[in-house]
Amino acid sequence: MVNEKLVSSLQPALITSPSNLFYYSGLQNSDAFILISNDSRYYVTDSRYEIEAKGLKPSFIPVILSRSEQIDFLREKLVSASTVWIEKENMSLSLFESIFGNKSARFMPLDETIRKDRFSKSFEELRLIKEAESIVDSSFEAILEYLKPGVTEKEVSDRLLFEMLSRGASGPAFDTIVAFGENAAKPHAVPSMRKLAKGDAVVMDFGAKLGGYCSDFTRTVFLGEVPDRAKRAYDVVLEAHKSALRYIENGGRSCFEADKTARSVINQSEFAGLFTHSLGHGVGIDIHEAPYLGVSSKDVLSEGAVFTIEPGIYLQGEFGIRIESLATIENGKLTVIDRSDKEIITI
Repeated sequence: MVNEKLVSSLQPALITSPSNLFYYSGLQNSDAFILISNDSRYYVTDSRYEIEAKGLKPSFIPVILSRSEQIDFLREKLVSASTVWIEKENMSLSLFESIFGNKSARFMPLDETIRKDRFSKSFEELRLIKEAESIVDSSFEAILEYLKPGVTEKEVSDRLLFEMLSRGASGPAFDTIVAFGENAAKPHAVPSMRKLAKGDAVVMDFGAKLGGYCSDFTRTVFLGEVPDRAKRAYDVVLEAHKSALRYIENGGRSCFEADKTARSVINQSEFAGLFTHSLGHGVGIDIHEAPYLGVSSKDVLSEGAVFTIEPGIYLQGEFGIRIESLATIENGKLTVIDRSDKEIITI
């Protein structure tokens, strides 16, 4: 699926990052370049991707060369350019030097232009993200039966991957987080051989990838009776989550204000200061992309934006709580994409 948003006014332009190559060409290929020069669009890759690249015609002119020949081709096309537009945030120094060497030119950033292109999702992009989120919704329901005393974090993580793949995911959207008890106080815990025990909080943060697009989902459940302090923390996190969604549902679009709304709920509770990360982030081809919902964000939730709402409370050595929704702005209104229950669940 070639994306016709590909900027043509900023020329010559060179696109190098795998995510942006996929966004504009529809091909998942990390060994390629897109060059826009003299109103021509070139898809430069090697013979492994020749069939796919030729399928991009007429939107792109396929250029099939070895890696060294690709560099020579780019140098030749850019030799006379006084200004070149590049992905400054996504080009390594070694790649820059191999293409441009000591070239005297003004190098301008494409990053913000591409960010704006990718900010609002098309109907097809939203369809894929919603299907990917449906996969994790049903995988969550399935995993609840698997949570028994003695099972390890690693075993639950592996099972979640199986559940997602069996429902059609092409793979995980990111490294799955499964954390029990005191490990759940680490927002990005790595699944270990820690065994599940009665009274544990279980944080599961996972996502599916489908058609090149990601989903994101977090729930916290408990094995057996919920300790009083953990129950109070869960109630506060749920209220913070709901308050951010209400702000957006009522027309609020400031990412800073959404974060502030949720954070104030937690900071007015006994758990003040224990919400240690941003409220959320955009989701699309990448699991973290614009918009960003945080204390310094200037982003605005415009039509087609897809984003997470995921407040949390983390008590070192005890437990962590996080509840996450994936949402979008559709026809001017908030749509929450995930469907699983957010009320407290005990196993």
